[in-house]
Amino acid sequence: MAKTASFFLPLIALLLVSPALCSPPPSKRCPAGDLQALLRVKQALGNPATLKTWSAASPDCCSTWDHVRCDESGRVNNVFIDGADDIHGQIPSAVAGLTALMSLSLFRLPGLQGSIPACLTTLSNLQFLTISHTNVSGPIPDSLARLHSLDSVDLSNNRLTGSIPNSFADLPNLRSLDLRRNLLTGPIPASLVQGQFRSLILSYNQLTGPIPRDDAQDEINTVDLSHNRLTGDASFLFAEGRPIGKVDLSWNDLEFDLSKLVFPKELTYLDLSHNRIRGTVPRSLEALSTLQTLDLSYNQLCGPLPKLHGVMRHGCKPYEHNMCHRGAPLEGSCHQLL
Repeated sequence: MAKTASFFLPLIALLLVSPALCSPPPSKRCPAGDLQALLRVKQALGNPATLKTWSAASPDCCSTWDHVRCDESGRVNNVFIDGADDIHGQIPSAVAGLTALMSLSLFRLPGLQGSIPACLTTLSNLQFLTISHTNVSGPIPDSLARLHSLDSVDLSNNRLTGSIPNSFADLPNLRSLDLRRNLLTGPIPASLVQGQFRSLILSYNQLTGPIPRDDAQDEINTVDLSHNRLTGDASFLFAEGRPIGKVDLSWNDLEFDLSKLVFPKELTYLDLSHNRIRGTVPRSLEALSTLQTLDLSYNQLCGPLPKLHGVMRHGCKPYEHNMCHRGAPLEGSCHQLL
């Protein structure tokens, strides 16, 4: 009996400590380099109360610090700071010390200002970058295109100026680009409207010139180029077979004939209002049972509307204020079908 007990005692002891063997040792969770980089970030942002848990007294930042996440090896791979009024200063260059970072989100931080630092390009693993609803200004660094792992870039609702870098079109894995509500000028770079994108939002800027032509049968779902100064023909966006869901080109100076367009069957949102679009409403709109939002107002469209068109679903408002130059007024045609 004594021999049996002596056999099981070491086994029981091993089972009691085995959970600790499943986790990285404390020394490997939030290594010194990551911890020091985060503390420097906190200091550069004015030691805000929002980051009060960021303290050298609690060296395991993976489990005790807010706004931080780590990967299985204990490296910091996600920093997300949002909705804080006590953060002030520029984006700290110390962020570059977080070399395992895959996601960086700085959201709704009105005290954040200055330019986007070029040192972010050292974050070679970065896939998701959000700097949104801040007072960050200056140009978008062309060097961001070195981050070939980028999947999503959201630089919306800032004070960014200058042009959109041509190099953004060369990012091999970029699927979502949101630059809305900035002060960006110049043309949309050639090849930016590419099949690699699932969402392209450039609205509420001061972009000029034509929309770069792209006839690819791609996976793009959302195109929002509204509230700019774009000109020319955008009808190629509606190529038959393209699985596009939302198109907003409103408040530009686009000119093309709507009459013979064949709209994608997946289309749920279409706003072409406040342009110079001419022609008549095409019959292809009749088959769009998924269309939830429609606005063709303030253009140069003429009637009559197709008799089977879903006027009862959308009403006449989407057709108002069309200055038809040759043909029946569109607005009058709409009321005749009600």
